[in-house]
Amino acid sequence: MPLEDHAGRVLDLVATIPEGRVLAYGDIAGHLGGMGPRTVGTVMSRYGSEVPWWRVIRSDGRPPQGLEDEALEHWRAEGTPMVRGLVAGGRADMSRARWDLGGAAATSAPAGVTGGGDPARRGGLHHVEIWVDDIAAAKREWGWLLARLGYHLGDDWGHGQAWELGSLYVVVEAGPDIVAGRHERTRAGLNHLAFHGGSRVEVDALVDACGAGGWTLMFPDTHPYAGGSQHYAAYLESGEGFEVELVAEDPGAAR
Repeated sequence: MPLEDHAGRVLDLVATIPEGRVLAYGDIAGHLGGMGPRTVGTVMSRYGSEVPWWRVIRSDGRPPQGLEDEALEHWRAEGTPMVRGLVAGGRADMSRARWDLGGAAATSAPAGVTGGGDPARRGGLHHVEIWVDDIAAAKREWGWLLARLGYHLGDDWGHGQAWELGSLYVVVEAGPDIVAGRHERTRAGLNHLAFHGGSRVEVDALVDACGAGGWTLMFPDTHPYAGGSQHYAAYLESGEGFEVELVAEDPGAAR
């Protein structure tokens, strides 16, 4: 479908986003259907100047690339909830600023809770951001794995992607601030990410197919009990040296 055929639908929706609220490119694509996040981004870059473009952002809360300063001015003027507040913040707080597509305002902060948010979720993992050296390889490898685990692509801004599963999202990005060099999991820092992998059958299926996604099974001599005799899991390594653990949820598989 030509881009122009999508433009009217996208712009009509963007025009209805209330002040102080935002939507990610993937939110709009998913709501309208028939397009992906990049199509929404292209529409906004070409035709979005007459609508509140600053309310359409990346799913990790960052403003549109190249328009960060202008977007922040609008956010501060409209009171858009931001991580670290309106003065010091540089990205939208998606848990509070994301519009529900029905115009309802976000829940206000409970008494005594600074900055709002849901106290029941406090301490839970909000998102993971992985900086990579080769974004093409990362999109192929992480995209394959996360899609198989049930995540969907929420945003793609060329040098990065955000993959969403419920309120959690995983970002892979190769931006201009990244120091070149291969990731080394044995250095001080993050060693690996562990995901619930489903049943033992589902974990086994991921292992069988992992080569197609650019991943390699680690510790094959002790798989699937490399983490212990009561811990059924697979350890995979990407081409860039990132390690993930896929933990089976069958009885006896927990630590």
